[in-house]
Amino acid sequence: MRILRRLLLIALIALVVIPSLYGLAALGLGSLSGPYRDPLPEQEKVPVYLISNGWHVWLALPVKQGEGDQAMDWTEWLPPEDFAADVSGRNYIAFGWGDRDFYLATRRPADFRPSLALAALLGRGPAAMHVMRVAEPDENAEGVRRIDADLLQYHALVAYIRKGFELGQNGRPRPIKGAAYSGTDAFYEAVGRYSPFRTCNEWIGGALRTAALPAGMWTPFPFGLMAKR
Repeated sequence: MRILRRLLLIALIALVVIPSLYGLAALGLGSLSGPYRDPLPEQEKVPVYLISNGWHVWLALPVKQGEGDQAMDWTEWLPPEDFAADVSGRNYIAFGWGDRDFYLATRRPADFRPSLALAALLGRGPAAMHVMRVAEPDENAEGVRRIDADLLQYHALVAYIRKGFELGQNGRPRPIKGAAYSGTDAFYEAVGRYSPFRTCNEWIGGALRTAALPAGMWTPFPFGLMAKR
């Protein structure tokens, strides 16, 4: 009995201490700014947006940007045919990364299941990329943050996002058929696995830090991304 009580006490302490330390680390590192620089004044500025629903953040970029060798047209990578509805009037494309099973089974907050969350935290399954075609977000709306990137920063974001897709034999992203939430979004197979240290929001944080754009040092939660710096 004494050994059992000790084990229960250790388990109880672990259940309290580990989440507390995790939260404190997220708060501290999320409040510290990662390495970033101001956009170069001689370069064109590209408005990119962070969109948060309170627990998950998407990164939204223009569907088409630039001309010539510097042009990026996401419709060549993610064609309109991948979406069930007409998305021609939606001039931004928003990206989110996360655990595949959790993404597909949790369409609404009411669909949340602890078993799915635990499996995601343990990194048991593959990742998925959630892509939405949207109108340019209103920077004054709740849950929206605008960041102006220069062309070097913008193309760094593009490269980071493209590396997140798992590609098929044709060298294109692999759609997950029948997985969309609506007619204007789609899911694709993605690279990597979700974990407590590499969450959906930390994937976005990694994109911003890679492009020398403002974000927290570690961003497992939205506040490390949405706070203006």
